[in-house]
Amino acid sequence: MQLGSERLLTEYLGLLPATPEAAALRQIVEIGVGVIQADEGSLLVMDADGGDLRFAMTVGNGDSEKTLLGQRVPIGSGITGLAAATRQVQVGAPVYKDVAQTERLSEGPESVIAAPMLLGELVIGVLTAVTFKKGRIFNSQEAVLYARFARLAALLVEQTRRLKVRGGKGPHARALGGMARLEQEVLGRMQRIVAERPGALGPLARILEAVEEISTGGSL
Repeated sequence: MQLGSERLLTEYLGLLPATPEAAALRQIVEIGVGVIQADEGSLLVMDADGGDLRFAMTVGNGDSEKTLLGQRVPIGSGITGLAAATRQVQVGAPVYKDVAQTERLSEGPESVIAAPMLLGELVIGVLTAVTFKKGRIFNSQEAVLYARFARLAALLVEQTRRLKVRGGKGPHARALGGMARLEQEVLGRMQRIVAERPGALGPLARILEAVEEISTGGSL
């Protein structure tokens, strides 16, 4: 993970570099991209003061991560900005006029999914997935599934913040820490499923639903 990425994740999400939480967040994006067989995926953080989103992480292509890191997308602009504005997952042909692309990707993505990361009604970021394969269009099932990864990412951020508030002490904090470890174990298993059975969308959706229930129960 690049230094600039770590700084953005710390500044906007409160995730410290080289921590299990930061690693798990990247793993969530990587698995999500693998599950829906996208070419790349990004995490954009919400800059409330600036009124826009900033690219903080990209998986699938190192050149893209270097190019996109720190770039801004206005709220309401294109599919990604629309996901933040509406608080709903968006899918369709991308509009990346204001985002520089690498030479390899100069023609732009063929299809994009953008799913908001929500803490209640608060948008803290957006997860995107893109494909450059001609004629490849993400379907509604893939969009719904990727939205679950965005919710899981938001839950991870929420749990990390709660742990910080409690200073990592007390039974509730220990319970939250246990939830985080459980999530990491589940993520590891999911990664193996994706590698062995990339088309297993149904079972993976059920796993994600179960993880959400566990995480939500652990944060009450």
